Amino acid sequence: MENLAILQEFLTDSQKSLFQESSFGPYLDMQPFKVPLQTIHSLLMYRVGSRYEEEICFKINDRFLRFSVEEFAVITGLDGWGDKFNVDFNPKVTPRLVKKYFPKQSAVTNADLKHFLVDHTLEDDDDAVKLANIFFVDSILLPTRGRSIPSYLWYLGDDEGSFSLYPWARVCFDETLKSLKNAFQGNLNTGYELCGFPASLLIFALECLPGVAAVTATKVGDEMPKILNWKVKKYQPHLSTLLSNGFTRSVSS
Repeated sequence: MENLAILQEFLTDSQKSLFQESSFGPYLDMQPFKVPLQTIHSLLMYRVGSRYEEEICFKINDRFLRFSVEEFAVITGLDGWGDKFNVDFNPKVTPRLVKKYFPKQSAVTNADLKHFLVDHTLEDDDDAVKLANIFFVDSILLPTRGRSIPSYLWYLGDDEGSFSLYPWARVCFDETLKSLKNAFQGNLNTGYELCGFPASLLIFALECLPGVAAVTATKVGDEMPKILNWKVKKYQPHLSTLLSNGFTRSVSS
């Protein structure tokens, strides 16, 4: 979520207006923050079995909490719950946006795109928004974490129709849920990487657990999507403090 600041600085006012026409638009109004992974880790320690495949459940203070498609949709506000479709492209052909803005590179990483957005302002509003969309997906929804930005994303990003029809919400939810379920693999001491959009589970915790919200964030609104309503504190409590204080207060309904 820290990378939102890059987009906020890169886009001009007219380009922000275009970007805000999509379900990604509301995120421009958020204050960027670093996702406190210790909060997510703490919540995952309370995981229990679930009845359905498309959910992950927790038991805290004798109350059951469910994080599923419904909660993810309300929290993120993302569009696109249809079936995933293949993007047709020729892997031997360099995507137009790469050829135009990274002429000396055959592959572009997220760091490359980030540096470009920091150092440039584009007069071409359409291309600026396309690059912003690609950066948003690759930095926030489905981070590639150092690997090259996949070719399908460059082609999707350059095709406004296909990009708007792509099931971003479905793909992001599936990737996030899979990552959360695979986090521990039965061993709390084993390191793991969270993929997808773990910030959605953070907001879920803030909405449901007053104790966690009290020590990690401040509620600043009552809007939709719910991710807009929280300002995460810069300095986070130690894991032991979070567990002893954050998970002892009553669970919100």
